Amino acid sequence: MLLLASRASAFRSGLPWQDAKLTVRLRGGCPEPVGDVGYPVRELRPAPAGGRAALRATVVRAAAAVTARRAGLDPDWLWTLKRDRTLHRMLRGADLVVSLDEDTDRALGLVPELYEGTPLVPYAEHPRLREGARALADLVSELWEFVTARPERRPAEEAEVASLRALARRAGAAGVPPVLLPTGDLADALRWLPSVLGPLEAAHLVLTVVDALGPWARLRESPEVGTTGLAALRANALLWVVEHDAQAPDDAELAEAVQAALTGADRALADGDRLGARHRLADALGVTFHRERHAETLSSPLVEDTADFLRPLWSSATMRELVGGGSRPVVTPGKRGGGRPRVLVLGGAYGTFHPPVVAALSEVASVQVRGPRQIARFLGQRLPDPQVLEALAVLRGCGPAADEPDPWGAHALDKEIRDALVPRLRRTDAVFSDWADRLTVWASHLVPRGVRFVIRIHSLDALDPWFHLVDWTAVDQVLVVSEPLRSLVVRLLGAIGAEVPVDVVDNLAALAEVDRPKGEEARTTLGMIGWGRRVKDPLWALDLLAREPSWRMVFIGADLGHGFSGRSVTYNDEVRRRLLDPAIGDRVEFVGWTDDIARHLRRVGVILSTSRRESWHLGLVEGAASGAVPVVRQWPLLASLGGARALFPPDWVVTDLAEAEARVRAVTDPAAWEDARRRAQVEAVGLFDPARAAERYRELILGPLLPG
Repeated sequence: MLLLASRASAFRSGLPWQDAKLTVRLRGGCPEPVGDVGYPVRELRPAPAGGRAALRATVVRAAAAVTARRAGLDPDWLWTLKRDRTLHRMLRGADLVVSLDEDTDRALGLVPELYEGTPLVPYAEHPRLREGARALADLVSELWEFVTARPERRPAEEAEVASLRALARRAGAAGVPPVLLPTGDLADALRWLPSVLGPLEAAHLVLTVVDALGPWARLRESPEVGTTGLAALRANALLWVVEHDAQAPDDAELAEAVQAALTGADRALADGDRLGARHRLADALGVTFHRERHAETLSSPLVEDTADFLRPLWSSATMRELVGGGSRPVVTPGKRGGGRPRVLVLGGAYGTFHPPVVAALSEVASVQVRGPRQIARFLGQRLPDPQVLEALAVLRGCGPAADEPDPWGAHALDKEIRDALVPRLRRTDAVFSDWADRLTVWASHLVPRGVRFVIRIHSLDALDPWFHLVDWTAVDQVLVVSEPLRSLVVRLLGAIGAEVPVDVVDNLAALAEVDRPKGEEARTTLGMIGWGRRVKDPLWALDLLAREPSWRMVFIGADLGHGFSGRSVTYNDEVRRRLLDPAIGDRVEFVGWTDDIARHLRRVGVILSTSRRESWHLGLVEGAASGAVPVVRQWPLLASLGGARALFPPDWVVTDLAEAEARVRAVTDPAAWEDARRRAQVEAVGLFDPARAAERYRELILGPLLPG
């Protein structure tokens, strides 16, 4: 920022934004010596001219003097502005020019070509600028008060939101130049909102504040809006809030926000500000692995272009220091006892699929099971935030020292997790961690060398950030449940530079238990197990149901929730709207959560998998094993890696609704249904034999520990 004044006293009378904390570099220019004001001020002098140029300069100066006197201006000041070549270079390099007195306002008004394209704040506008600076200072202060004095996850009150919006609008109305926005202070405060409000409500408040400051096209002119993480925080909020795909930021805009945050992180790291670096890394991770980009969509850049998509993240020095910097904690293993091997099974935060594996292992090993929240409540959370990076940094020895500021309580959290987890890791011979989640991350960094460590990845956890925070040097084996997922995991490990064997082992399911006689109505009854989420795409199933009025539908499992994002709320509302149509709703029956799937499958003759994303789909296989004919959508998210066709017989899988309708009509024909369902049942049991899968789990989890 370049400050100009015709008199030295203007530099000593205070700046209009003195209440705001600026991160920009100040320089000044004045025709008089200024002295020490805390930033460099050049004493301006017109460049001398010699020879013929001198004569011409004399003529031009005389004309300029006439112009200056007519404007009530000191001619020497106008001439200095016109003729100081160093000043001209300073003007070309400035992001903002600020006039500090009325004479400079008049002079700059006569030579607009000097600062063409650079915003100018005239002295006459200082009162407005001062008001905007005060509003910004009050906004930051009130945001901090909002987040620090609030019980966790208490919804924001309307009056609180209105007050924050009013302050932001005051600042926006003052027209504060983007370069003067305290983007770092705003980002630091807004970053806390999800921890006290939850992601969706926090996103609404982030956009309320940022958008009230002015149009984003103008705000993004601030040189610090990206590198402080504010652009990434706004992009993250938009992904949560928008109600339709067309409203979402495109991949190029998201990539720009991520790269800017990572650049800011690495700059902060180089300056010794490790806390600031990890904050900006958290902002980048939030956008990179946002659920709306990967988990709930029909396609994902993480799946389709894995290496290029992840390259900015793994090019970041801050990311590399967090995962591989510092020093790995040294945990010594306990003494190995004789007899059966000891196995610690870590249940995941995403779902409970480990009990059949526990049963298989218990035949040859002594097994203990612990879930994330049994270790620490913090480990049961699924979304990234700055606290998790701070705690991981403390674990790796590159976080804040014990006597340094620790705003996220990382040291206490590290102690809580170590005290609960390390003794169990020391008393085991092998660890099986189901899902790549927070607990798996901590276990990978703490597991003693020599203890076998095996992770099973399903699908959602391959799309979340925790996969990238695992210490892969500690992992002996990765298990996945399907070939498409194996292809994705191999790509992810390759992008990280990790070399770990990846093997496919089917989910373990008690398929014999669901083989019960079908009722007469089953032939024309379609069924879905676990239908109540957007990723399961029940609208696709309802579109299929609408094609034949004689078909009925049974939805088994938990109902739709409110929705965790704007688009999921829109989707769920559309499902409910469709169900209000008697032509559809009267033919749909709902069975809530049940532990007796077999009983309800007796009424289902066609089992559907309409999901956007699956890795195996337990409910579908259970339905096929019960004697229902499978109709499987070619899961769009993983279609390029083989999708459902890589798992199931070709006639099970359809590419669109027309094919699905044709298959349902063919297999529900009275002359065909019995044969079709029996054939599918044999195929399901043959392909996914639980005894064979159980043996593979024992072999791959225990490895050399497997009793002979």
